[in-house]
Amino acid sequence: MSFFSKLKGGIKKSADQSRKKVLKDERRLKSSRFNARMAFSFVFWMVLVGVIFISFQSWARTGFLNEKVNGYQDKSNEQIASLNEVGFANSPAGETYASKFIDTYINISDGEKEREERVKTLQGFLAEGLQVGGLENLTAFRGKRVLKSASLYDVKDVGEDAASYVYKIEYELFNVADKKEQVDIKKKNNEGKEEALTKEKEATQDESLGTKEQMIVVRLGTDGNSFNVIEQPYYQALPGEPRITAVQDKTDTSKKNVKVEDEIKQFATQFFTSYTTNSTQEMSYLMENPESLKDLYQYKGLENFVVYDGEKEGQYIVKTLVLLQEADTGLQTKHPFTLVVKKENNRYYVQTLKHTLGG
Repeated sequence: MSFFSKLKGGIKKSADQSRKKVLKDERRLKSSRFNARMAFSFVFWMVLVGVIFISFQSWARTGFLNEKVNGYQDKSNEQIASLNEVGFANSPAGETYASKFIDTYINISDGEKEREERVKTLQGFLAEGLQVGGLENLTAFRGKRVLKSASLYDVKDVGEDAASYVYKIEYELFNVADKKEQVDIKKKNNEGKEEALTKEKEATQDESLGTKEQMIVVRLGTDGNSFNVIEQPYYQALPGEPRITAVQDKTDTSKKNVKVEDEIKQFATQFFTSYTTNSTQEMSYLMENPESLKDLYQYKGLENFVVYDGEKEGQYIVKTLVLLQEADTGLQTKHPFTLVVKKENNRYYVQTLKHTLGG
């Protein structure tokens, strides 16, 4: 082989080796780029999924918290609305405060020192800007006033921070007059012997002018922590006699059943005897919702006993006054009852018992 032929073959071999190396390097680079792209894509999607998951969790938590907060706000608003509807002043504390004020205001002593103390105490009840002098003038009143009783009658004009308390009061007025009394004293004379002498002594005498009953209205205000009288109290006449009609038996008289009256009256006598002698558990054999007056009363009889037909066949409505006597005394009282009685298995059974003649 010639020199040139060897040289040409060497160059070709070298070129082939270089081309293979380049192709191998290119495949390695492409593979490396492919792996990097996959890693980047994986990381990207993982981050995106994480962000979406965290956002969802945050949204869900925010919704839950908002729901909780809204629930608390609704409950708080309901409580505030209820509080505003009832009012701070319409409360047991307001009633107690009004009662103490009335006790101080109505009771007036005839003593100068006691009256001064009363003025100081009264001023403590009054709101800023309201003075005791704006409530009364006792300059010409030499007597005294004594509260006999006071009971809450009504609470009206109720607002968020004020209410008027209406009390029914009874008080007695006294006229205090000066009086000179003859007092016997003993005094020793010049000889050392005791002598009986008479001396005049100044005194006062209470003369009752009678009792009065009327209504007094006290307007209280509050800042949520304490109370004060915010206006002059004023008086009203006692309300008129009540005109409400007593509860009566208004059952249709056409439904009366006189045929079974004697039979059911016999049962009612046995029933109310058991009602006052048997336990509640034992009464379960005679009535659907058992109750008992055992050891409290003794059964003494029936009055105004009436039987009506019930809504269903074999059902009867009994209305009566039951005479019951206290176990330890001879005191008898009349108790109203309405019974719904059903006859089952040839015996009567109380389905309903009401303590009224109207039901």
